[in-house]
Amino acid sequence: MDTSSIIIMTLVVFGLVGFYAIGLYFNKKTPLPEECELPSLKCEHCTSVTCSYSEKNRVSIIKKDIKESLKNNKSREGALNE
Repeated sequence: MDTSSIIIMTLVVFGLVGFYAIGLYFNKKTPLPEECELPSLKCEHCTSVTCSYSEKNRVSIIKKDIKESLKNNKSREGALNE
């Protein structure tokens, strides 16, 4: 192998790593759409470290949101039954 092919292979590898890093960065920065439902609590057992829901406090936030949603639904049902 000559020097130019080693340089080209090195640039290709660094380019792929760069695209991967940029993709991770933009994935982290992109907000969820408003119409998106709450994610499943299955994320508790997920081993992904790149997912934005894998943050440690995300499960407690999801549980809190679900409890508030259920509380609001029950209060609405009570008002409708009266």
